[in-house]
Amino acid sequence: QRDGGQRGIGSGQRVITGQLGKDIYLTIDIQLQYIAEKELIRAVRETRAKSGSVIIVDPFNGQVLAMSSCPDYDPNKFNDFSAASRRTRVVCDAFEPGSTFKLFSMAAALDSNNIRPQMKIDCGHGVYKVGGKVIHDHKSLGTLDVADVLKFSSNIGCAKIAQKMGAQTFYNYLRSFGFGQKTKIDFDGEATGVLRRPRNWFAIDLAAISFGQGVTVTALQMAAAASAIVNGGELYRPYLVQRIENPHTGMIDEQQPHLVRRVIGRDVAKQLRQMMVRVTDSDGTGSRARVVGFKVAGKTGTAQKVDPVTGTYSVDKRVSSFLGFAPADDPKLLIFVVLDEPRVEKTYGGLLAAPVFSRIAEQALRYLHVPARHEKQSETVIRTEQLVEFPALSPVTLAVDPGTDVMPDCTGLSARQVLRLIEKSGINIMIKGGGRVVRQSPQPGQPVSANSAVWVQLQPVQ
Repeated sequence: QRDGGQRGIGSGQRVITGQLGKDIYLTIDIQLQYIAEKELIRAVRETRAKSGSVIIVDPFNGQVLAMSSCPDYDPNKFNDFSAASRRTRVVCDAFEPGSTFKLFSMAAALDSNNIRPQMKIDCGHGVYKVGGKVIHDHKSLGTLDVADVLKFSSNIGCAKIAQKMGAQTFYNYLRSFGFGQKTKIDFDGEATGVLRRPRNWFAIDLAAISFGQGVTVTALQMAAAASAIVNGGELYRPYLVQRIENPHTGMIDEQQPHLVRRVIGRDVAKQLRQMMVRVTDSDGTGSRARVVGFKVAGKTGTAQKVDPVTGTYSVDKRVSSFLGFAPADDPKLLIFVVLDEPRVEKTYGGLLAAPVFSRIAEQALRYLHVPARHEKQSETVIRTEQLVEFPALSPVTLAVDPGTDVMPDCTGLSARQVLRLIEKSGINIMIKGGGRVVRQSPQPGQPVSANSAVWVQLQPVQ
């Protein structure tokens, strides 16, 4: 082409027309994602933590249902944030996990027949020398059975179990659980973590790795590995993309769950789940993870961080975490909560991360319409022992002024804008579709009650 002066217009290169796009559907559940984000932001604010992350997975197929990092960034102001602040910490950040890692020490020792659940372990008076170093427990625990080693989170107990098992056997099981390697999730930037080969271990390394120091992992690796305990011993590859649809041809490329390998036997997995339930007993380290009306199971973690200046463990920097699943007798969700460098006096995972798990699990189970069971719990956890079945309650509720009982006008709102109105609501609402609200029931101004069927339909903006 040329203009009126016969000058060439354009680059002269062949123009390539664009192609019609495809629709991508994620495994992320928008309501579970909102619950995770809301409670993580609250926890980071209350503990004054440097950062935090939460991941929720389906332990039976590897689907990632929610994945949140804090602090977050505004994608509408992409250039205002550094690359480091834009990363997804669940996938990209490797850290020393601390006592949550004891689950895998126990799994390896039980599955290799080096210990039995009833075996007694002498944890002494809270001090144990290994290879010229000293290992401490938080208090003198005396002689414990294997289940109580996990319940009371004894470093000494785990170290002695690892010594009985041996470095090579322990390493082989950790590799089988997926540590020291990528999960191969369909998401860029995944960290590998660090799991050194046994030939590079000293005596103290075997002991330290047994309780989650001297090894680094990602939250994604921990969630995937723990899912194997929950589902009966099978490791699944985690994934985010559920399917890709071509709206013009009708072709659908759907991703199926990918079983990587069997890691431990079903009987061993069952024993571990029972041990994890005991962790959340009223006298266990995870008692604050309990959810009214449900049995839950999990493991607390508190890890020292390495000071980058001195190269030694910091005296005040910690990673607090809780890894758990619910309900314990019929698991629906596995949830892992991590708080990095909380700036409070006591940084134990059981004090800081376990309550976050509890709040997320409670809201998530209600949203999924999982009925609560009548269960007696201690006065320290709930104020009443008379529990009844919860009504099916979605956490995605629409806020109205207290005392009102009419449906507000949601037209034109995004799902996130609807979700942000949740806090003071008494209305249960279901969100359908994506985009902006185009229809709702009941109509604006109509009366609603706690038992009303309330929903909003969203469609993409044209």
